Amino acid sequence: KKSKIHHIATEIMSSESVFVDVLKLLHVDFRDTVSAASRQSGKPVIEERLLNQILYNLPQLYELNYDLLRELKQRVAKWDENAQLADIFLKKGPYLKMYSTYIREFDKNVALLDEQSKKNPAFGAVVREFEASPRCANLALKHYLLKPVQRIPQYRLLLTDYLKNLSEDSVDYKDTEAALEIVKAVANHANDTMKQGHNFQKLIQVQCSLSGHHEIVQPGRIFLKEGSLKKLSRKVMQPRMFFLFNDTLLYTTPVQSSQYKLKSMLSLAGMKVSKPSQEAYQNELNIESVERSFILSASSASERDEWLEAISTAITDYTKKKISFISGKPSEVELEDLDDGTPLGSKAPIWIPDLRATMCMICTCEFTLTWRRHHCRACGKVVCQSCSANKCCLEYLKNQLGRVCDQCFPILQLQKSVQAESAALSPGNRATFAFPRKPKKIPAALKEVTASTDNSSMSGYLQRSKSSKKQGKRLWFVIKDKVLYTYAASEDVAALESQPLLGFELKVDSSHKLEFKLYHKNTLHYIFKADDIQTEQRWIDSFKEATVL
Repeated sequence: KKSKIHHIATEIMSSESVFVDVLKLLHVDFRDTVSAASRQSGKPVIEERLLNQILYNLPQLYELNYDLLRELKQRVAKWDENAQLADIFLKKGPYLKMYSTYIREFDKNVALLDEQSKKNPAFGAVVREFEASPRCANLALKHYLLKPVQRIPQYRLLLTDYLKNLSEDSVDYKDTEAALEIVKAVANHANDTMKQGHNFQKLIQVQCSLSGHHEIVQPGRIFLKEGSLKKLSRKVMQPRMFFLFNDTLLYTTPVQSSQYKLKSMLSLAGMKVSKPSQEAYQNELNIESVERSFILSASSASERDEWLEAISTAITDYTKKKISFISGKPSEVELEDLDDGTPLGSKAPIWIPDLRATMCMICTCEFTLTWRRHHCRACGKVVCQSCSANKCCLEYLKNQLGRVCDQCFPILQLQKSVQAESAALSPGNRATFAFPRKPKKIPAALKEVTASTDNSSMSGYLQRSKSSKKQGKRLWFVIKDKVLYTYAASEDVAALESQPLLGFELKVDSSHKLEFKLYHKNTLHYIFKADDIQTEQRWIDSFKEATVL
């Protein structure tokens, strides 16, 4: 226990040494760099009052913590003579309230730093040069300005750990309890005085949970929601962690306990969120943004609806705020119409997952081991190599070339020719030399309705078999206009077969759960099996409705 207490005391002193060095970097080193730049240019690169406001309260904090470190070092050096340190915190306790003042002004001061860096080129250059220096370790100045905000919670954790390892009869026990109460009071007071204190702490928490250095704490940014959702990649579902703010959606990958790797920061500007029309995908959510678009899956329809509502509201509020900011007054514009007419290629499309298409979505030829699937980078459809032999410069790819399908290529050519850049899009931009494959002839009636058609009575996956002895095959079915269409997968553009349902009869056998049978003139036609009771009932209702006039 004694060695453990000494170890924690040393840790408190070491962390204080690192923190004092951060305060020195801000109060002394950065200020010196600004002064040197002013002397070199012959005039101040920033007004003294503005610099003092950006570095508000740091001189006082530096003096306080420099003194605190000095006393901690002396105590740890002579630990065998006097094994206690809480009395030092008790003595400094009243001065710790200066942190509340710093935290209260933090948002405003960081905003002032951003504003001056943009408005004042000379000062902006000094900031960038300082951030690029070895002293700053290539980290943003804002990263260091955030450290005093995080210090009080760190004291709380360190002193709590120290107290846990003290015996109740220890000479330092009561002092540590008292010191911890002071630190807690300062932390609570800081939260009370800080505008949106809980939100601010949450931003810090999110920032600390991301591996690498990311500036999540931004003036005016508000945390809204977080949660784990599965992202549907080309073939499998992968767990991802999402953080929703009032201006952006963070898309991260879990790396270890409560730590995440940032994949993308997706701006809410131009973002669209929707749910699929198909019954089978009622847990899913479509996210479309300029940078990336994808399909997400929640654990339930209710969780999906919560995310849909949260993201939709955030997008609406963000758009309203933007319109008000630009025009100076609230606008009556229909927000959902703002995004209409977005040029093809300006936003990342949602890729149709591989397993949801067994055939090319243009020519309907079937995919095999040798005749592979390709994705159009403009619309996201699954197509064959013959129908995607062209490449175009796409805006969302920062005008890099991307493979596009034969339906998107002429549209993109037309767009570019209107911009007088058609030379960059000559038909010579071939992705591959495509050997055309002759698709099998499919009757026109089977192409009339696609697997993902809108306004169907019912659609989804069912197991289908000819008899109860045979293993059923999982297929996608659509009932539309009293006709049952059968597909190999949910995004196929041509049906395997179609069957008018008028004159058929549906029977439900209660001894076989989730099963129902389709008869024609008392002859068993097919046995169907649903995934769950609710889905089964919806299919039964749809079949019964379709079998009568």
